[in-house]
Amino acid sequence: MDYIIGVLMNLVIYAAPFVILYFVITAAVRKGIDSSETGRVILEKYYERKNKK
Repeated sequence: MDYIIGVLMNLVIYAAPFVILYFVITAAVRKGIDSSETGRVILEKYYERKNKK
């Protein structure tokens, strides 16, 4: 039983930083795309295509 708890704790300890890093990178990329002129044009074209369907 202690072995299983230890494995789960190690999994949480090692996986949690990657999950946090994923959300930080996702937010940064989204903010970068939203603030750039090229990103705005790409998003406008994406939503135009999406609305046509």
